[in-house]
Amino acid sequence: MGMTREERLRRALAKEDEEKSFYLQAASRAKSVFAKRIFEELALEEETHGKRVLEIFEGLKKDEAFKEWITTVSGPSRLGELFMGISLEKAEGCEDDICALRTGLEMEEKSVAHYETLAQAAESVHERRLYLTLAHEERGHYLRVMDAIEYLSDPVGWHYIHQKSMVDGG
Repeated sequence: MGMTREERLRRALAKEDEEKSFYLQAASRAKSVFAKRIFEELALEEETHGKRVLEIFEGLKKDEAFKEWITTVSGPSRLGELFMGISLEKAEGCEDDICALRTGLEMEEKSVAHYETLAQAAESVHERRLYLTLAHEERGHYLRVMDAIEYLSDPVGWHYIHQKSMVDGG
């Protein structure tokens, strides 16, 4: 027997709480100001996901129909803003921060798979859309965490690629 809609929502909520807790803990241990800000923003976005899932869950408990067409859960991500205007002087990568980011990368990858599985089990197109939207936003987190790892591991290389540096072959 498959999971009920309520069980799927509980699992989604537990996943968001787990990720938020991890990112808050990682932020408190971060040595790099940049890594700390990345972790804090990820925690905030996971908290927003959790609040939205809880709101839907509470609505279902009140017999409200699940018929909202969800296209975003947390709104536009502010993670990209953290990368704008960063300079080489702020590249304070340490192995502990990079290791925590790699753990975050694994968590985000598992979240994408988790939400895709929940989407396949969904009973309605609206519920499926919720999980696919969450998977999409978690995939965005995955890509930003990859960027953060790249930046802290090789800031010169990151700037070369992302700041559109060009070598004039003239």
